[in-house]
Amino acid sequence: MRGHLENQQQPSKESEFLELLSSVSSAAERGVSVELNGTMESNWNFGQSFFFCGTLVSTVGYGRISPVTSTGKAFTIIYCIFGIPLFLVLLSAFVDRIRLPANWLLEKLTIRFGHLYHESQIRLFHLAMITLLILMSLFVLPAAVFQSIEDNWTYLDAFYYCFVSLTTIGLGDYIPGDKPNQKFREIYKIMTTGYLIIGLLGMMLFLSVVYEVPELNVSRFLISDTADLAEKERLRALNSMEPSYTRHLDESDTSQLTPDQPGYTNPMPDYEYGY
Repeated sequence: MRGHLENQQQPSKESEFLELLSSVSSAAERGVSVELNGTMESNWNFGQSFFFCGTLVSTVGYGRISPVTSTGKAFTIIYCIFGIPLFLVLLSAFVDRIRLPANWLLEKLTIRFGHLYHESQIRLFHLAMITLLILMSLFVLPAAVFQSIEDNWTYLDAFYYCFVSLTTIGLGDYIPGDKPNQKFREIYKIMTTGYLIIGLLGMMLFLSVVYEVPELNVSRFLISDTADLAEKERLRALNSMEPSYTRHLDESDTSQLTPDQPGYTNPMPDYEYGY
């Protein structure tokens, strides 16, 4: 009898344990720490909310923090509908401003090395300089800063986070300021959001510089090939019409022949006038 009761209680304990694990996993996915037992800082403070809004409009979207209520989900949809296009417009405007010093650098390189190298070579050298600047300022140095702040991050982890974030992949496996007991967490989140925005500006600048290099612009090659094919088809059609047009002239228009050529007919026949 006792063994029978134990067998009945065993499935109940297992189901309760699985339910507990499910609750813990769900809480962890929503950004709730399960390491501390007691009152701690709210998960939706200003810094965390600012960081959440930044990841939405930048389309990074880590996914660790997400709205749970219906009102929050509805607001997120409306916010993204209007926020993402406006954010992209602002990014484009800022990139146009940033391109001014980049174009100034290209002009200086052209003046200095224009008599030694071809224009395409100077543009490639300009692209290499911009790439090195972006790599150092947006990946190498920030990765060192994140490594020094985050306890469990290696330099590769920090560099991986920078790459995944600025390419808008946003896997969400590494997020700075994710520990609830971290010092100055709210300020840290706001500064991280600023880094994401500046990083996206740098990436768009890089893409715009790449677009200006003819050897690296794939779209220009595709458009050029399409235009060349259309022009070739047009010329081929004209050439196919030319023989019949020439033959028609040879057969019908004999007025262009000289009197000593065969087939010549006088367009104005001689008339005899009697006096």
